[in-house]
Amino acid sequence: MLKILRNYLSKIINDIDAGNSNLSEEDELKIVSMLKEYTRKDTPMSKYQAYTYLNVSRATFDNLVRSNKMPPGQKIADFKELMWYKKDLDAYLQKLKK
Repeated sequence: MLKILRNYLSKIINDIDAGNSNLSEEDELKIVSMLKEYTRKDTPMSKYQAYTYLNVSRATFDNLVRSNKMPPGQKIADFKELMWYKKDLDAYLQKLKK
């Protein structure tokens, strides 16, 4: 699967380098947004963002944290609320798959 992904990304890069990209500005924004989402695993998320990302209710999320199934939120300077990192949420999702 990674080879397929690499081939598609290489084709896009080669088209851009050759000046032959047929992507619309909307397509470009979608691709950039998607790539940012997958590559920025250290992005802090609020509780709302975290439980929305996991597709669970706030109460379920709180129960997961309370039962130590989910890492506790971290205090970050200049933020009033606790934050969770996407990489930690992804690790939790991986555990569920196993």
